[in-house]
Amino acid sequence: MSEILEKNAPVELNIEGMDCPSCAMKIERRLNKLDGIVNAKVDLANEIATFEITGGVLNIDSIKKEIDKLGYKAVEPDIDIEGTEEEKLAESEKQKARSIFRLKIITSITLSVIIVILGMKEHLGFLSGLSQSTANWISFPLSAIVVFWCGMKFMRGFIADIRAMSAGMDSLIAIGTLSAFFYSVLVMIYPEVSGEHEHTVYFESAAMIISFILLGNYLEFNLKNKTHYAIRSLMDLQVKNALVIRNGMEFELPVKKVRVGDIVLVKPGEHIPVDGIVIEGSSSVDEAMMTGESLPSDKVPGTLAIGGTINVNGYLKIRTEKTVNDSFLTKIINMVKDAQSSKPRIQRIADRVSAVFVPIVILIAIGTFLIWDFYIGQTLSYSLLKAVAVLIIACPCALGLATPIAIVLGVGKAAENKILFNNAEAIENVSKIDTIVFDKTGTLTYAKFEVQDVITHNNNYSKEEILKLTASIENFSEHPIARAIVENYRSGSIGTEKMYEVNEFRNTSGIGVEAVMNGSNYKIGGTNLINKDNLHGSGNGKGFKNIYLFENDALIGELKLADRVKDNAKVILNRLKSDGYRLSLISGDNSEATEKIAGELGIEDFRAEVLPDEKLEIISEIQRSGRKPAMIGDGINDAPALSKSNLGIAIGTGQDIAIQSADVILVKGDLENILALFKISNKTIRIIKQNIFWAFFYNAAAIPVAAGILVPIGISVSPVMASMLMAMSDVVTVLINSMRIKYMKIQ
Repeated sequence: MSEILEKNAPVELNIEGMDCPSCAMKIERRLNKLDGIVNAKVDLANEIATFEITGGVLNIDSIKKEIDKLGYKAVEPDIDIEGTEEEKLAESEKQKARSIFRLKIITSITLSVIIVILGMKEHLGFLSGLSQSTANWISFPLSAIVVFWCGMKFMRGFIADIRAMSAGMDSLIAIGTLSAFFYSVLVMIYPEVSGEHEHTVYFESAAMIISFILLGNYLEFNLKNKTHYAIRSLMDLQVKNALVIRNGMEFELPVKKVRVGDIVLVKPGEHIPVDGIVIEGSSSVDEAMMTGESLPSDKVPGTLAIGGTINVNGYLKIRTEKTVNDSFLTKIINMVKDAQSSKPRIQRIADRVSAVFVPIVILIAIGTFLIWDFYIGQTLSYSLLKAVAVLIIACPCALGLATPIAIVLGVGKAAENKILFNNAEAIENVSKIDTIVFDKTGTLTYAKFEVQDVITHNNNYSKEEILKLTASIENFSEHPIARAIVENYRSGSIGTEKMYEVNEFRNTSGIGVEAVMNGSNYKIGGTNLINKDNLHGSGNGKGFKNIYLFENDALIGELKLADRVKDNAKVILNRLKSDGYRLSLISGDNSEATEKIAGELGIEDFRAEVLPDEKLEIISEIQRSGRKPAMIGDGINDAPALSKSNLGIAIGTGQDIAIQSADVILVKGDLENILALFKISNKTIRIIKQNIFWAFFYNAAAIPVAAGILVPIGISVSPVMASMLMAMSDVVTVLINSMRIKYMKIQ
């Protein structure tokens, strides 16, 4: 029984079969015209339609049927099929649809080439023995396959436009191809209709139109499809099962069945499955993908653990505070999903033009026939030829290619410079940016801690001796800070000396390390060690991570560690400021470290200790103020902000989800590529606008000529010539102009 939708109920449907922006626009227009539906939005990247019910009750099946009529398939999402056979079947169906799409393109191009060869047989010696009539009858079924099977989506779109009393790119394509096809069939059966152009058919025009547009759609589809897996990558971070302790019994449960209050056991190397409070054990936990903090967080009883983070080196017992549906990770997933779907969509200029262009072309074609047949008194065949010439020459092949061809060349040029686009819309969005927001760790810095200073608190020890003692002990630890200290020692002037012999090494996860050397007891750690053993440190230095060395509980030395700013960061940021961009810095790191980096780089607007939802809100604030921000980051904590921003730029050395949530990826993390990104994108957009203008202008100028306005001075355009002129518009106004992108100089 079909589900009845209640008033004001939000509804979400998965849409299968979309491969270009006009597909999404078409579905969105149709939904918004249905009584009782408002705020319909179609997200092409995630293949989702969302809308609200406002009037009475609606049947979900009736809404799905309306979408199905447009040539797409609407499916109700099932949140419980993750990892099931149903999910695998759904993914299999999508792969099948993609394969069919590719098959149609290959078939269309192959058959079109054959049809063109048959049409040029008079110029090809090896086909000279084939009669024109036989060539036409061979071309007829081949072109029918191209038009009605390969181009089925355009025909369905044309029918949908008629039902909706609107006009779009599909209408233009269908009218041009069907005019050429059916006129050719008519001439083939009744040659006398063509008069002086006996046996002249235009099957190749119909086939090539479909092939060109399908190829453009496929190029856009490939770019769109790269963004489809962003949400899936986030979901992959969610643990499927958890080791739960209930009533003294230990057993494994699906994480979705873990309840608030359950005790969860997490072993070293495992992902933490739930959000909760540590009640037993201690460990270092890698939270970089959540908080942006480059150093592992020390977990001891009473501290918060976040689901999806990695337990590095100790065991933990965690009391569940939130179910998986309310967890921090799920919240991020929902924020990314919402931000992606709410991102402003680019309205294609070509589609807006076609809404007016189509009815005008049809009226001109009808007017052309009536004037030549009734007013001037020409023959029926002559008048019909003029009308068909108008329809063919007005076919928007160049309009359809204006955007994708330039985009592909722009994407290719960017790829040469190690810049990758996750979606085509990003290229246009670059030109609208006026504010650039940077994450700190891994974006402006190397995300690799280095020893900045060594301080001795005992006159019996030099700085070199403090470093050697610390490195000798930390050499037995796998902690990132330990590795940084050992690396610093080995790269120094005394690094070739043999380290001290260490006895009784002990590691207390989340606290620090202990060891015995030369009969003395040494402890190394940070704030947690001081608090645990009631020791006395010297206080944190501004912007540094302080590590203390104690000998028999007396402070003898201190190491200051800090992340290092990328070598060219200040130069690049100064260039961006000189170009008029406003710069901001937001970081999940502590305020001292953030302020230190902001000061080095001359960034006046900065915020520290910012969580993912707060980053998203900061981006929203900037947008509400009327500015258009780009966000540059590299961690999962940046993913919501990357999706929400007008342009998300991910550092390629960062987390996969940050990369997939962003619009642009700087593969090598080189900040200099930001300058190249802006130059390539701005050039590409200029080329696209020129392509659309000249494609439209070319067709608009050619229509009167095809209609016969120059016949009095001896210039007449036949459908064959119209087809050639139409093809010329593709080559001259689109391909040649777009090639300027390929050869542009970046520096």
